Amino acid sequence: MTWLTKITPDLSSRSARAAFANAGELHRMLIGLASSQLGEETMPSPRRHAGLLFRVDEGHTGPALLVQSHERLDLTRVDGIGEAAERDLSPFLDGLEKGREVRYRLAAAPSKRLGKSEKNAERLGDRARPGVRAYTRPLYGEDAERWWLDRAESHGLESRQVLSTGMGPALDPGKSGRRGVRLQVTRFDGYAVITDPDAVRRAVVEGVGRGKSFGCGLLSLASAEW
Repeated sequence: MTWLTKITPDLSSRSARAAFANAGELHRMLIGLASSQLGEETMPSPRRHAGLLFRVDEGHTGPALLVQSHERLDLTRVDGIGEAAERDLSPFLDGLEKGREVRYRLAAAPSKRLGKSEKNAERLGDRARPGVRAYTRPLYGEDAERWWLDRAESHGLESRQVLSTGMGPALDPGKSGRRGVRLQVTRFDGYAVITDPDAVRRAVVEGVGRGKSFGCGLLSLASAEW
């Protein structure tokens, strides 16, 4: 099963403001909400095991956190943070058919991997990590859109319309000396026709691109007529 949970934070709450401070704090909060799925054993990738993907959407009344997971989250732990509503996505996903037109939204961290070379280190300048010669370069604008269109095709979608919006960085400052994370995020909205329903379902369940622990990769679909 695949569950979608919408959490609307109460920003007058200190707990909500702390949880929504950055992508890293949101990730840690969601791992706590999914802890019943993880058991007592330490896992190398708890996010992947729980199927956690998330995205923050800004609306007229403020932010909303969309969370996707394999099982229902423990919403008793949302008390003091905000209100939550959930739905089972499985019937919608099972009903996807070839030729169906859908609306989509994806927040992603489009990038291009650069080879291991001194020249690439020089090109990145201050952004290069000491002692490492392989890097990824964030993509913007038309380059970001081409990145998404290539992946949409491989994930069973023929995009008919795309609007890209730069969303700024997803941040996790890190703790206890751990290296921080900074990913440049672009949101893609548009219409597409399904060419391979199985590939689309995998993309929704598994996510798209990098940065899935930091609010990237959640592909949301809705019927085009909605």
